[in-house]
Amino acid sequence: MVESVKVRQRVGQDGILHLEIPVGLTDQDVEVMVIYQVAPIDIQQNLKDGFEKQLFEAALSNLRDTENPLRFNNFAYATRELVRHILIRIAPDEELVKCSWYKNEIESRENGITRRQRVYYAVQGGLSNEYVRDILGIDIIEMQKFLKDAVDKMSKYTHIQEKTFNIDDSKVERFVEETLSAVSSLFSTVKKKHKIITSALWEQIDESTVDSALSETILSLDELSSHHSIEEVYTSDIQIITIDGDFIRFRAEGTIACELQWGSGSDMKRGDGAVASHSFPFTCELWSSVSEPEDIQTEEGAFSADTSSWWSEYTDE
Repeated sequence: MVESVKVRQRVGQDGILHLEIPVGLTDQDVEVMVIYQVAPIDIQQNLKDGFEKQLFEAALSNLRDTENPLRFNNFAYATRELVRHILIRIAPDEELVKCSWYKNEIESRENGITRRQRVYYAVQGGLSNEYVRDILGIDIIEMQKFLKDAVDKMSKYTHIQEKTFNIDDSKVERFVEETLSAVSSLFSTVKKKHKIITSALWEQIDESTVDSALSETILSLDELSSHHSIEEVYTSDIQIITIDGDFIRFRAEGTIACELQWGSGSDMKRGDGAVASHSFPFTCELWSSVSEPEDIQTEEGAFSADTSSWWSEYTDE
């Protein structure tokens, strides 16, 4: 007896899929075959509202039309166009051509841009190839090849011939899995490579974040007491917000611990003042030039402490 069970499960940060599936059997050996595919929702979360999500849904709706012998051909065409639009969005022409590594590889077109170059830009923006390769140790070739193979296969099925018509259901399932995995990997790999960049620059970003907290007047903290002093700034996460042909923009998040004082120094000596220690979440916006990525800068007002928890407690009392 063969039983089929379909589940949706999240893969953890360790990259391992953990499954617990009740099967109604005890003390018996069973043979298990696992076939997995990336859930479309993971792709939808990275699509822009409106046209991109509508196009993706239209591509999937073609697959549901099981009576249509062109269902995979239509899916392949729509998904190939979706990938094209995604790459143009995350690697716009006007920014890409600014990059020091850019060169026109399409002789028939002015400022021609290849799919490979768009993938490179999505990962590294205007960072030099030497910095990405030698300092960060990032290899983009494997991801670019994976996406290229998927797009080439989709292109094959947009040209209707006898051998590409009315594809067998088992092949459709395999091709769809490969296609969705390639699209999903585009987003996930960009995020992973950006994580490598932030990890390499963590020390410099953390130092600039602390400097910003100490040098700025943090109005949200000033509102809480007569005086305050910062005891610790702990950065827990750093993300790349944008990376283009000129700049990398970061957001640091973490916790700021401070001592709040009510009353003056004289009040404290007389026992009329009070002090208390509190911690609040913060965000800090930072940037650097792609030509000097380790020179991290902030602007006035870049550091913000969220003291809403304080006011919530105050209101509850």
